Amino acid sequence: MGATIGVAGATGALGQEIVRALEDVPWEVDDVVPLARASSKIPFVTFRDREIAVDDVRDEAFDRLDLLVLALPPDAAREVGEAAVRAGTPVVDASGALHSDAVPLGIPWVNPEALLGQQRGVLAVPSPEAILAATVLGPLQRAGLDGATEATFMLPASRFGRRGIEELSAQVVALFNAGTPPRSVFADGLAFDVLPSAGEAVGQGWSALEQRVSRELHALVELEDVPVLCTAVPVFSGLSMELRIEPSRRPVPDLVRQILVDAGVQVPAGDAPRELPRPRRVEGMPFPSAGRIRVDDRGEVLRIWASMDNLRASATVVVGLAGLLLRPA
Repeated sequence: MGATIGVAGATGALGQEIVRALEDVPWEVDDVVPLARASSKIPFVTFRDREIAVDDVRDEAFDRLDLLVLALPPDAAREVGEAAVRAGTPVVDASGALHSDAVPLGIPWVNPEALLGQQRGVLAVPSPEAILAATVLGPLQRAGLDGATEATFMLPASRFGRRGIEELSAQVVALFNAGTPPRSVFADGLAFDVLPSAGEAVGQGWSALEQRVSRELHALVELEDVPVLCTAVPVFSGLSMELRIEPSRRPVPDLVRQILVDAGVQVPAGDAPRELPRPRRVEGMPFPSAGRIRVDDRGEVLRIWASMDNLRASATVVVGLAGLLLRPA
């Protein structure tokens, strides 16, 4: 008999991607229960060619679910997640609301050892930025190519949810028609522009998102004090990253390329612009892609460019963690 999976936040950009990903899991899913806040304007989601009515998350009896996925904004997710935990329902938290020392962050292909034997039945999904960076850094670290690291992320509008996608689209249309663009999600605008910081500075000039990604990378691949820069760029989806590493061993690009390929990272054979990963090219791909693997003139600093479909990759992590929680003890 298959599982019944609740998806809280099923009408959002990530939630809808999670519902799609549940169609292809290797374990059996009998039913998906889409849940959303009362403010959601989307009445149905599609699962396996069926339209399923979206229920109010406040009215859900969590004990009838085999697992709950949290894809709500953090402020709304905590109460829902805690209610599910009290009901004894396993939870995969993609909101960031429940992560703590007792609730580990997990990427099945990066830190599976941290996920085994989890007692509380709750696993947390890292931010898309941490998923991308840890997928590249994890195998390099295991190969002894770790050292001082700096990551610069280029965030898409989808990183800010469905409202971010819709607002970027509306800004583009308004500016083309000499109108006044809406500026709610992106108060300073995003269309035809770049935001040098994703959020206000909260400490020593770093944004809350930058600090979060640094903490998550430390938890996932044991990197301390990783400088992280997050900037928003005018693309609808697709996360990109420029990574700078000063490994203790002299890096060899061909060896680095092979390490990443062996770890499941997609790496093109060459560095021609038409071959390199970029947001549109990685759309729909469940795992990160990397390219432009190069060293500086001294042969000491390694630089890597990487991209991934942030929604699809996050959904892939969600269903991987769900499979771990649902497997027989």
